[in-house]
Amino acid sequence: MDLKKRLAQLDRLSRRPVSMGNPSNPHAQQDPAVLASNRLATIAELGLRESASSVGTVWSREYRDILSDPGNPLPDLREFFSRPIDFEADPREILFLDTETTGLAGGTGTIPFLVGVSWWEKGGMTTRQYFLPEPGHESAMLHELSVLAAGFRIVVTFNGASFDLPLLRTRARLNRLDDPLAELVVWDLLVPARRLYGNRLPDCRQQTLEREVCDLRRAEGDIEGSRIPQVWFDFLATGQGGLLSRVMTHNHRDMVGMGRLFILVAEAARSLDQGVDSTEKLDWLDGWALGRICERRRDTDLALACLGFSVVAAPRHGSRGLGDPRFLADALRILKRGGDWLLVERIINDGLSAGVDEPWLHREAAILYEHRLGEWPKALDHALKSGEDHRVTRLRRLLDESTS
Repeated sequence: MDLKKRLAQLDRLSRRPVSMGNPSNPHAQQDPAVLASNRLATIAELGLRESASSVGTVWSREYRDILSDPGNPLPDLREFFSRPIDFEADPREILFLDTETTGLAGGTGTIPFLVGVSWWEKGGMTTRQYFLPEPGHESAMLHELSVLAAGFRIVVTFNGASFDLPLLRTRARLNRLDDPLAELVVWDLLVPARRLYGNRLPDCRQQTLEREVCDLRRAEGDIEGSRIPQVWFDFLATGQGGLLSRVMTHNHRDMVGMGRLFILVAEAARSLDQGVDSTEKLDWLDGWALGRICERRRDTDLALACLGFSVVAAPRHGSRGLGDPRFLADALRILKRGGDWLLVERIINDGLSAGVDEPWLHREAAILYEHRLGEWPKALDHALKSGEDHRVTRLRRLLDESTS
Protein backbone atom coordinates (compact mmCIF):
# COMPACT_ATOMS: atom_id res chain seq x y z
CA MET A 1 0.00 0.00 0.00
CA ASP A 2 1.52 3.34 -1.03
CA LEU A 3 1.60 6.43 1.16
CA LYS A 4 -1.40 8.14 -0.46
CA LYS A 5 -3.67 5.12 -0.03
CA ARG A 6 -2.49 4.56 3.55
CA LEU A 7 -3.25 8.16 4.51
CA ALA A 8 -6.67 7.97 2.88
CA GLN A 9 -7.50 4.76 4.75
CA LEU A 10 -6.33 6.18 8.05
CA ASP A 11 -8.38 9.33 7.57
CA ARG A 12 -11.50 7.35 6.67
CA LEU A 13 -11.18 4.92 9.56
CA SER A 14 -10.33 7.37 12.31
CA ARG A 15 -12.53 10.35 11.47
CA ARG A 16 -15.76 9.17 9.84
CA PRO A 17 -17.29 6.19 11.66
CA VAL A 18 -20.83 7.56 11.27
CA SER A 19 -23.05 4.66 10.18
CA MET A 20 -23.80 1.07 11.06
CA GLY A 21 -21.98 -1.56 9.08
CA ASN A 22 -20.93 -5.16 9.15
CA PRO A 23 -18.46 -5.60 12.05
CA SER A 24 -16.91 -8.62 10.32
CA ASN A 25 -15.80 -6.38 7.45
CA PRO A 26 -12.63 -4.53 8.48
CA HIS A 27 -13.46 -1.68 6.13
CA ALA A 28 -17.10 -1.23 7.16
CA GLN A 29 -17.98 1.98 8.99
CA GLN A 30 -19.23 1.53 12.55
CA ASP A 31 -21.73 3.31 14.75
CA PRO A 32 -19.69 5.53 17.10
CA ALA A 33 -21.20 4.00 20.25
CA VAL A 34 -20.55 0.43 19.06
CA LEU A 35 -17.02 1.35 17.99
CA ALA A 36 -16.26 2.94 21.35
CA SER A 37 -17.66 -0.06 23.22
CA ASN A 38 -15.61 -2.49 21.13
CA ARG A 39 -12.43 -0.49 21.71
CA LEU A 40 -12.92 -0.43 25.47
CA ALA A 41 -13.50 -4.18 25.50
CA THR A 42 -10.38 -4.80 23.40
CA ILE A 43 -8.23 -2.57 25.62
CA ALA A 44 -9.40 -4.54 28.66
CA GLU A 45 -8.74 -7.89 26.94
CA LEU A 46 -5.20 -6.83 26.05
CA GLY A 47 -4.45 -5.92 29.66
CA LEU A 48 -3.69 -2.30 28.84
CA ARG A 49 -3.60 0.14 31.73
CA GLU A 50 -4.98 3.64 31.25
CA SER A 51 -3.08 6.52 32.83
CA ALA A 52 -3.27 10.29 32.59
CA SER A 53 -0.31 12.41 31.54
CA SER A 54 0.03 16.16 31.40
CA VAL A 55 -0.93 16.12 27.71
CA GLY A 56 -3.54 13.35 27.59
CA THR A 57 -4.36 9.71 28.24
CA VAL A 58 -1.84 6.92 27.69
CA TRP A 59 -2.42 3.17 27.44
CA SER A 60 0.37 0.78 28.37
CA ARG A 61 1.15 -2.76 29.46
CA GLU A 62 4.18 -4.23 31.24
CA TYR A 63 5.97 -7.58 31.23
CA ARG A 64 8.68 -8.97 33.46
CA ASP A 65 11.26 -11.44 32.13
CA ILE A 66 13.98 -13.32 33.97
CA LEU A 67 16.98 -12.00 32.07
CA SER A 68 19.97 -10.82 34.04
CA ASP A 69 21.95 -7.86 32.80
CA PRO A 70 25.44 -8.39 31.27
CA GLY A 71 27.26 -7.10 34.32
CA ASN A 72 28.23 -3.70 35.66
CA PRO A 73 30.15 -1.91 34.34
CA LEU A 74 29.78 -2.85 30.72
CA PRO A 75 32.93 -4.01 28.89
CA ASP A 76 34.68 -1.85 26.33
CA LEU A 77 32.30 -1.82 23.36
CA ARG A 78 34.39 0.36 21.06
CA GLU A 79 34.02 -0.76 17.43
CA PHE A 80 31.26 -3.18 18.34
CA PHE A 81 28.87 -0.26 17.99
CA SER A 82 29.48 2.64 15.65
CA ARG A 83 28.85 5.29 18.32
CA PRO A 84 31.53 5.58 21.03
CA ILE A 85 30.75 6.79 24.54
CA ASP A 86 32.93 8.83 26.85
CA PHE A 87 31.53 7.47 30.12
CA GLU A 88 31.53 4.16 32.00
CA ALA A 89 28.17 2.65 31.11
CA ASP A 90 25.88 0.89 33.57
CA PRO A 91 23.52 -1.62 31.90
CA ARG A 92 20.66 -0.11 33.92
CA GLU A 93 21.18 3.08 31.91
CA ILE A 94 20.22 1.32 28.66
CA LEU A 95 16.76 1.64 27.15
CA PHE A 96 15.85 -0.88 24.44
CA LEU A 97 13.28 0.28 21.90
CA ASP A 98 11.24 -1.21 19.06
CA THR A 99 8.14 0.06 17.27
CA GLU A 100 5.25 -1.48 15.36
CA THR A 101 4.00 0.90 12.70
CA THR A 102 1.52 1.42 9.89
CA GLY A 103 4.20 0.70 7.30
CA LEU A 104 7.91 0.77 6.50
CA ALA A 105 7.99 3.82 4.26
CA GLY A 106 8.71 6.18 7.15
CA GLY A 107 7.99 9.88 6.89
CA THR A 108 4.90 11.78 7.93
CA GLY A 109 2.42 9.14 6.74
CA THR A 110 3.69 6.37 9.02
CA ILE A 111 2.41 6.11 12.59
CA PRO A 112 4.01 4.09 15.42
CA PHE A 113 0.90 2.61 17.05
CA LEU A 114 2.87 0.38 19.45
CA VAL A 115 6.15 1.41 21.07
CA GLY A 116 7.99 -1.21 23.11
CA VAL A 117 10.70 -0.20 25.58
CA SER A 118 12.72 -2.43 27.92
CA TRP A 119 15.28 -1.94 30.64
CA TRP A 120 17.15 -3.94 33.25
CA GLU A 121 16.19 -3.60 36.89
CA LYS A 122 16.17 -5.82 39.99
CA GLY A 123 17.76 -8.81 38.31
CA GLY A 124 15.43 -8.97 35.34
CA MET A 125 14.15 -7.14 32.29
CA THR A 126 11.04 -4.99 32.33
CA THR A 127 9.20 -4.31 29.08
CA ARG A 128 6.55 -1.63 28.70
CA GLN A 129 4.40 -1.29 25.61
CA TYR A 130 2.69 1.99 24.77
CA PHE A 131 -0.38 1.39 22.63
CA LEU A 132 -2.17 3.95 20.47
CA PRO A 133 -5.94 3.23 20.31
CA GLU A 134 -6.41 6.10 17.84
CA PRO A 135 -4.15 8.73 16.26
CA GLY A 136 -5.45 11.55 18.46
CA HIS A 137 -3.55 10.22 21.49
CA GLU A 138 -0.14 10.17 19.82
CA SER A 139 1.19 13.29 21.52
CA ALA A 140 0.45 11.85 24.98
CA MET A 141 2.25 8.61 24.10
CA LEU A 142 5.30 10.48 22.80
CA HIS A 143 5.33 12.71 25.88
CA GLU A 144 5.34 9.67 28.18
CA LEU A 145 8.14 8.12 26.16
CA SER A 146 10.14 11.32 26.61
CA VAL A 147 9.58 11.27 30.38
CA LEU A 148 10.73 7.66 30.60
CA ALA A 149 13.76 8.21 28.33
CA ALA A 150 15.03 11.00 30.59
CA GLY A 151 16.14 8.33 33.07
CA PHE A 152 18.51 6.63 30.61
CA ARG A 153 21.72 7.48 28.74
CA ILE A 154 21.76 4.95 25.89
CA VAL A 155 19.01 3.73 23.55
CA VAL A 156 19.52 0.34 21.88
CA THR A 157 17.57 -0.68 18.77
CA PHE A 158 17.79 -3.31 16.06
CA ASN A 159 18.01 -1.50 12.72
CA GLY A 160 16.18 1.32 14.45
CA ALA A 161 18.81 3.99 13.89
CA SER A 162 17.61 4.23 10.29
CA PHE A 163 13.88 3.72 10.93
CA ASP A 164 12.41 3.73 14.46
CA LEU A 165 14.34 6.71 15.81
CA PRO A 166 13.91 8.99 12.77
CA LEU A 167 10.22 8.06 12.71
CA LEU A 168 9.71 8.97 16.38
CA ARG A 169 11.61 12.20 15.80
CA THR A 170 9.33 13.08 12.89
CA ARG A 171 6.16 12.20 14.80
CA ALA A 172 7.31 14.33 17.74
CA ARG A 173 7.85 17.33 15.47
CA LEU A 174 4.43 16.88 13.90
CA ASN A 175 2.98 16.93 17.42
CA ARG A 176 5.05 20.02 18.32
CA LEU A 177 7.17 18.06 20.79
CA ASP A 178 10.91 17.64 21.18
CA ASP A 179 12.57 14.45 20.01
CA PRO A 180 11.95 12.09 22.98
CA LEU A 181 15.30 10.32 22.53
CA ALA A 182 17.50 13.21 21.43
CA GLU A 183 19.71 13.14 24.53
CA LEU A 184 20.51 9.42 24.37
CA VAL A 185 23.51 7.79 22.68
CA VAL A 186 22.23 5.48 19.94
CA TRP A 187 23.53 1.90 19.74
CA ASP A 188 22.11 -0.18 16.91
CA LEU A 189 22.50 -3.94 17.41
CA LEU A 190 22.59 -4.57 13.68
CA VAL A 191 26.15 -3.18 13.62
CA PRO A 192 27.77 -5.63 16.09
CA ALA A 193 25.57 -8.43 14.71
CA ARG A 194 27.09 -7.98 11.28
CA ARG A 195 30.61 -7.58 12.64
CA LEU A 196 30.37 -10.68 14.84
CA TYR A 197 28.12 -13.02 12.85
CA GLY A 198 27.94 -11.71 9.29
CA ASN A 199 30.52 -14.24 8.04
CA ARG A 200 28.72 -17.28 9.43
CA LEU A 201 25.00 -16.64 8.85
CA PRO A 202 22.95 -16.34 5.65
CA ASP A 203 21.60 -12.98 6.89
CA CYS A 204 21.56 -10.84 10.02
CA ARG A 205 17.81 -10.45 10.48
CA GLN A 206 16.84 -10.37 14.14
CA GLN A 207 14.92 -13.64 14.05
CA THR A 208 17.83 -15.36 12.28
CA LEU A 209 20.18 -14.17 15.03
CA GLU A 210 17.77 -15.25 17.75
CA ARG A 211 17.53 -18.73 16.25
CA GLU A 212 21.16 -19.32 15.25
CA VAL A 213 23.06 -17.37 17.90
CA CYS A 214 20.77 -16.91 20.92
CA ASP A 215 19.11 -20.35 20.59
CA LEU A 216 15.66 -18.76 20.82
CA ARG A 217 12.67 -20.25 19.03
CA ARG A 218 9.54 -18.20 18.59
CA ALA A 219 6.57 -20.30 19.65
CA GLU A 220 2.97 -19.97 18.48
CA GLY A 221 1.22 -16.65 18.95
CA ASP A 222 3.57 -14.56 16.82
CA ILE A 223 2.70 -12.80 13.57
CA GLU A 224 4.58 -11.95 10.39
CA GLY A 225 5.76 -8.35 10.31
CA SER A 226 4.15 -7.69 6.94
CA ARG A 227 0.69 -8.32 8.42
CA ILE A 228 1.05 -5.96 11.37
CA PRO A 229 -0.04 -2.62 9.80
CA GLN A 230 -3.40 -4.02 8.64
CA VAL A 231 -4.14 -5.39 12.11
CA TRP A 232 -4.18 -1.87 13.53
CA PHE A 233 -6.25 -0.53 10.64
CA ASP A 234 -8.77 -3.31 11.29
CA PHE A 235 -8.87 -2.31 14.96
CA LEU A 236 -9.54 1.32 14.03
CA ALA A 237 -12.39 0.21 11.76
CA THR A 238 -14.14 -2.19 14.13
CA GLY A 239 -12.72 -1.66 17.59
CA GLN A 240 -12.19 -5.41 17.80
CA GLY A 241 -8.86 -6.86 18.82
CA GLY A 242 -8.42 -9.38 16.04
CA LEU A 243 -4.72 -10.22 15.94
CA LEU A 244 -3.58 -7.34 18.15
CA SER A 245 -2.57 -9.69 20.95
CA ARG A 246 -0.20 -11.40 18.51
CA VAL A 247 1.25 -8.04 17.50
CA MET A 248 1.98 -7.29 21.15
CA THR A 249 3.51 -10.74 21.59
CA HIS A 250 5.66 -10.16 18.52
CA ASN A 251 6.89 -6.84 19.91
CA HIS A 252 7.58 -8.33 23.34
CA ARG A 253 9.64 -11.12 21.79
CA ASP A 254 11.59 -8.56 19.78
CA MET A 255 12.45 -6.76 23.01
CA VAL A 256 13.60 -9.92 24.80
CA GLY A 257 15.53 -10.98 21.71
CA MET A 258 17.39 -7.67 21.69
CA GLY A 259 18.26 -8.12 25.35
CA ARG A 260 19.68 -11.59 24.76
CA LEU A 261 21.63 -10.46 21.72
CA PHE A 262 23.09 -7.53 23.64
CA ILE A 263 24.29 -9.92 26.36
CA LEU A 264 26.15 -11.99 23.75
CA VAL A 265 27.75 -8.87 22.29
CA ALA A 266 28.85 -7.83 25.77
CA GLU A 267 30.31 -11.31 26.40
CA ALA A 268 32.32 -11.07 23.18
CA ALA A 269 33.62 -7.64 24.19
CA ARG A 270 34.49 -8.88 27.66
CA SER A 271 36.58 -11.68 26.14
CA LEU A 272 38.74 -8.99 24.53
CA ASP A 273 39.04 -7.18 27.85
CA GLN A 274 40.57 -10.40 29.25
CA GLY A 275 43.45 -10.13 26.78
CA VAL A 276 45.43 -12.51 24.60
CA ASP A 277 44.84 -15.60 26.75
CA SER A 278 41.13 -15.52 25.98
CA THR A 279 41.74 -16.08 22.27
CA GLU A 280 42.57 -19.75 22.86
CA LYS A 281 38.94 -20.37 23.85
CA LEU A 282 37.51 -18.96 20.63
CA ASP A 283 35.99 -20.70 17.67
CA TRP A 284 37.94 -19.81 14.50
CA LEU A 285 34.97 -17.78 13.24
CA ASP A 286 34.86 -15.83 16.52
CA GLY A 287 38.59 -15.20 16.31
CA TRP A 288 38.15 -13.89 12.77
CA ALA A 289 35.36 -11.50 13.77
CA LEU A 290 37.10 -10.26 16.93
CA GLY A 291 40.38 -9.86 15.10
CA ARG A 292 38.71 -7.50 12.66
CA ILE A 293 37.22 -5.53 15.55
CA CYS A 294 40.66 -5.29 17.21
CA GLU A 295 42.08 -4.09 13.91
CA ARG A 296 39.46 -1.32 13.86
CA ARG A 297 40.51 -0.43 17.41
CA ARG A 298 44.16 -0.34 16.27
CA ASP A 299 44.98 -2.99 18.87
CA THR A 300 47.55 -4.82 16.73
CA ASP A 301 48.74 -7.32 19.35
CA LEU A 302 45.26 -8.61 20.10
CA ALA A 303 44.30 -8.61 16.44
CA LEU A 304 47.37 -10.77 15.73
CA ALA A 305 46.46 -13.14 18.56
CA CYS A 306 42.86 -13.53 17.37
CA LEU A 307 43.75 -14.11 13.71
CA GLY A 308 46.73 -16.29 14.60
CA PHE A 309 44.46 -18.62 16.53
CA SER A 310 41.86 -18.57 13.76
CA VAL A 311 44.41 -19.52 11.11
CA VAL A 312 45.54 -22.51 13.16
CA ALA A 313 41.99 -23.68 13.90
CA ALA A 314 40.40 -22.92 10.53
CA PRO A 315 39.59 -25.66 7.99
CA ARG A 316 42.18 -26.25 5.26
CA HIS A 317 39.92 -27.76 2.63
CA GLY A 318 36.76 -26.70 0.86
CA SER A 319 35.28 -23.22 0.69
CA ARG A 320 35.48 -22.49 4.43
CA GLY A 321 38.46 -21.38 6.47
CA LEU A 322 41.53 -20.80 4.35
CA GLY A 323 39.47 -21.76 1.31
CA ASP A 324 37.32 -18.65 1.84
CA PRO A 325 38.95 -15.69 0.03
CA ARG A 326 37.46 -13.23 2.56
CA PHE A 327 39.02 -14.96 5.54
CA LEU A 328 42.28 -15.49 3.70
CA ALA A 329 42.51 -11.80 2.77
CA ASP A 330 41.78 -10.66 6.34
CA ALA A 331 44.27 -13.12 7.82
CA LEU A 332 47.04 -12.01 5.48
CA ARG A 333 46.36 -8.30 5.94
CA ILE A 334 46.44 -8.51 9.73
CA LEU A 335 49.15 -11.14 10.23
CA LYS A 336 51.60 -9.37 7.91
CA ARG A 337 51.79 -6.71 10.60
CA GLY A 338 53.38 -9.25 12.91
CA GLY A 339 56.35 -9.73 10.56
CA ASP A 340 56.32 -13.55 10.77
CA TRP A 341 56.98 -14.08 7.07
CA LEU A 342 57.23 -17.85 7.27
CA LEU A 343 53.74 -17.90 8.79
CA VAL A 344 52.52 -15.62 5.99
CA GLU A 345 54.09 -17.99 3.44
CA ARG A 346 52.34 -20.95 5.03
CA ILE A 347 48.97 -19.16 4.94
CA ILE A 348 49.40 -18.30 1.26
CA ASN A 349 50.30 -21.87 0.38
CA ASP A 350 47.41 -23.23 2.42
CA GLY A 351 45.07 -20.87 0.61
CA LEU A 352 46.38 -21.97 -2.78
CA SER A 353 46.05 -25.62 -1.77
CA ALA A 354 42.47 -24.97 -0.64
CA GLY A 355 41.60 -23.69 -4.12
CA VAL A 356 41.94 -19.91 -3.84
CA ASP A 357 43.85 -19.66 -7.11
CA GLU A 358 43.24 -15.95 -7.68
CA PRO A 359 45.47 -13.14 -9.07
CA TRP A 360 45.40 -11.14 -5.82
CA LEU A 361 46.78 -14.10 -3.84
CA HIS A 362 49.57 -14.69 -6.36
CA ARG A 363 50.38 -10.99 -6.09
CA GLU A 364 50.68 -11.36 -2.29
CA ALA A 365 53.00 -14.32 -2.85
CA ALA A 366 55.10 -12.41 -5.40
CA ILE A 367 55.56 -9.50 -2.99
CA LEU A 368 56.45 -11.86 -0.14
CA TYR A 369 59.07 -13.79 -2.10
CA GLU A 370 60.57 -10.69 -3.73
CA HIS A 371 60.76 -8.29 -0.79
CA ARG A 372 60.67 -10.44 2.35
CA LEU A 373 62.15 -13.85 1.60
CA GLY A 374 64.39 -12.98 -1.35
CA GLU A 375 63.35 -15.98 -3.42
CA TRP A 376 63.14 -14.37 -6.84
CA PRO A 377 62.35 -17.50 -8.92
CA LYS A 378 59.25 -18.13 -6.78
CA ALA A 379 58.38 -14.44 -6.93
CA LEU A 380 58.59 -14.55 -10.75
CA ASP A 381 56.38 -17.62 -10.93
CA HIS A 382 53.64 -15.90 -8.90
CA ALA A 383 54.07 -12.59 -10.74
CA LEU A 384 53.35 -14.39 -14.01
CA LYS A 385 50.18 -15.85 -12.51
CA SER A 386 49.09 -12.50 -11.10
CA GLY A 387 49.41 -10.80 -14.49
CA GLU A 388 51.67 -7.98 -13.25
CA ASP A 389 53.84 -7.24 -16.25
CA HIS A 390 55.95 -4.60 -14.53
CA ARG A 391 56.84 -7.01 -11.71
CA VAL A 392 57.65 -9.78 -14.19
CA THR A 393 60.00 -7.46 -16.10
CA ARG A 394 61.77 -6.34 -12.92
CA LEU A 395 62.19 -9.87 -11.56
CA ARG A 396 63.55 -11.18 -14.85
CA ARG A 397 66.09 -8.37 -14.86
CA LEU A 398 67.09 -9.14 -11.27
CA LEU A 399 67.48 -12.83 -12.06
CA ASP A 400 69.56 -12.08 -15.15
CA GLU A 401 71.82 -9.74 -13.19
CA SER A 402 72.28 -12.30 -10.42
CA THR A 403 73.46 -14.98 -12.85
CA SER A 404 75.65 -12.80 -15.02
